[in-house]
Amino acid sequence: MYAFNSIFKDELSEYLLLRQKAMTPESHYHTQMRLSSFDKHLVRLELSEKIVTEEMINSWIRLLSETNAKRTASEKVSCLRKFLEYLRYCDFSVFIPNCPKYSNDYVPYIFSDEEVAKIFDTADKMEAVESTSRYMLPMLLRLLYGCGLRLGETLSLRMHDVNFDNGTLLMKHAKNKKQRIVPMNQALTEILRRYCIAMRLVEKPETFLFPSNKQGKHLSQASARYAFKKVLVTAGVYIPPETPHQRNQCLHCFRHLFAVKSFVQAERGGRSIDGSVPFLSVYLGHFDMDGTEKYLKFSGDMFPEYTEMFQAYAGGVFSEVLYEE
Repeated sequence: MYAFNSIFKDELSEYLLLRQKAMTPESHYHTQMRLSSFDKHLVRLELSEKIVTEEMINSWIRLLSETNAKRTASEKVSCLRKFLEYLRYCDFSVFIPNCPKYSNDYVPYIFSDEEVAKIFDTADKMEAVESTSRYMLPMLLRLLYGCGLRLGETLSLRMHDVNFDNGTLLMKHAKNKKQRIVPMNQALTEILRRYCIAMRLVEKPETFLFPSNKQGKHLSQASARYAFKKVLVTAGVYIPPETPHQRNQCLHCFRHLFAVKSFVQAERGGRSIDGSVPFLSVYLGHFDMDGTEKYLKFSGDMFPEYTEMFQAYAGGVFSEVLYEE
C-alpha cells in the first residue's frame, strides 16, 4: 500500500482498508494513486490541524487542471469526494467540492482492416517486449480485438476462467464488479488453447493468462501499453497525439472497433441498430444502453459509409451530457 505522509495519513490508510473488499485490485490501486496526489498537496501545505477548507481544495483542483486531462481531473476529484465524505462521517470539518464538468467529446481512433493486419503481423514477428513473452502480445491483441474486452479485465483472467469446451471466458474482475460470461469465436478459442499449451498454463488453474515476471502477478497495463506502442511504431501505423493529454491510438480502441464491426455485421444481417444495442450493451458489460453510446462515435473519415447510419440512430436516442457526479 502507498505510504501516505500528510496530517491525514492515518485516515487515508484506514479509508483504503475499508474500501478494499468493495473494489477490484485494479480499482483499489487507482484509488491509492489518486488520493496520493491530494496527500502530497496536504504535505506541501504543512497543516497543523486536521481540517479541509474550500481554499485548500480549490488550490489542489487548479493544480490538477494544469497537469491532467479534463476527464482525469474530474475522476480524481470524484475519488477525493468519497474520502472527504468519510472524513465528514468521522466528524472532521471538511469542504466537499463539486466535480468539474467536462464534455465527453472523445472520438476513438478506429483501426482499418489493413492497419489491423499490419499490427497482428508485426506482433507475431516481434521478439519479447518489456515484460511480455513473444506469445503474450499477439494473444492479448486477439482477445481484445475478437471479444471487445477491457484491458484490465483481460489481464486479470486466470486459467480457471477459460472454458475451452464452451468457448467462453468468465470475466470476474470487470469494471464496477459486474461479472459476465463472454463467448469466443471457435477459431479464437483454438488459438487461445494453443497459447495456453505453449505457455505451459494448462495444468495451473490459478495462473494468470498473461503472467508477469513478478511471482503471482499479471502483466501490468503499463507494460502492455508500452509493448503495443512499439508494435504500432514498428508496423508504421503510429500517429503521435497532437496534444499532451490527447487520447489517441491505444489498446482500448480495439473495444471500439469491436463495437463498430458488431453493429455493422448485425445491420448487414438484417437486424436494426436499435435492436442490436441491448445485446451489445450486455456483452460489453455496461449497466445500461447509455454506457454503449460512446461506441457509436467515430470519425466519418474512417468509415464514411457507416456515418449516416450511426448518426441517424444516435441522434434520436442519446443526448449530449456533461459529466458530473
